[in-house]
Amino acid sequence: MHQRFWNLILKLQYTMSGEDGQDMIEYALIAALIGCACVATTQNFAHIILVSYNSITVAFDSYA
Repeated sequence: MHQRFWNLILKLQYTMSGEDGQDMIEYALIAALIGCACVATTQNFAHIILVSYNSITVAFDSYA
């Protein structure tokens, strides 16, 4: 049992000393940035569609 504990401690130290965690954080930050860009683009695109729909509605109402 005691040996297992020390093996776990050594594995954790090895994992924390590696740079794999840093890469994961960088990937997460890039994914968050891409997500924010998608949300901003989607909101802008939704506004364009809404304006287009309203202009079409106004055009149809003028013919009625």
